[in-house]
Amino acid sequence: MIVRIPGFDPVVLCRTLADLTHWDDYWLASIHGRGDRRYDLDGQPTGTVTEAERAEAARLLEASTQRGQTKAKQVRTHQAREAKRRQQRVEKQRRREEKDRRKAEHERREQEIAARKAALIAQGITPEFRSEQKGRLAREAAARSKVQPRAETPAVFERRPPAPPPKPYAGPSARMPDRPEPAPAQPLPPVAFRKKRRFVPPDGNQPG
Repeated sequence: MIVRIPGFDPVVLCRTLADLTHWDDYWLASIHGRGDRRYDLDGQPTGTVTEAERAEAARLLEASTQRGQTKAKQVRTHQAREAKRRQQRVEKQRRREEKDRRKAEHERREQEIAARKAALIAQGITPEFRSEQKGRLAREAAARSKVQPRAETPAVFERRPPAPPPKPYAGPSARMPDRPEPAPAQPLPPVAFRKKRRFVPPDGNQPG
């Protein structure tokens, strides 16, 4: 080839032949080629593929297949990692936008509250929070309780005098005079009990 193309760079020629002989198609042709023949630049047969060359082509093809599968797995892993990172960036951007929206909403509410306070102050009304209002009302109630005199206890709640002690017991003679005395019990008449005798005839037959 160098003789037929004298102006061709030998380094480029070696690289070209190396690329040609290291393709999967070249190894497949060496393994499954019809007639097992080799051809020159003019298309003429110049030799055959030996068993050693065929085994070497099969080994190189297997190694190339393994490298391709490993590279494809790495590419898939890289693509999955990039997709996850892209999703994380999208989620982070969404959270940042949500935070900015809440912050803008809070600032808008603060501005509305400030505008309402300014309007109340312009009307002569002092605005205050609910906690401040509760504290003020509690302080006013405490001050009023200190200033106002204590009300007198109503007569309903006045203490009554103690009841007189009970009279001592005077015995049975202290009964009421209008209560009649019970009549004495009358004795019961005496009762005589007689034993009933049984009659037996002389023949020994008991009466029916």
